[in-house]
Amino acid sequence: MKHMITDSDTIQTKRDGKEIRKTLAVDPATYDLLQQICQMEHRSKIDQLKVLIQKEHKRLSVQEHELV
Repeated sequence: MKHMITDSDTIQTKRDGKEIRKTLAVDPATYDLLQQICQMEHRSKIDQLKVLIQKEHKRLSVQEHELV
């Protein structure tokens, strides 16, 4: 039987100091670019991806809102 992740599982995982993560594969050239950005910004790959994704999401949300 496949285990479904519930809210209580997520809460317990965060309480234990672990976050649920999903894997993401990128090509080597993109990985190298990310590594360079991380070194320049003094961030981990995970933290840098969060920043980039949040900025892009905000930019797209603003654009979408302006079109309405």
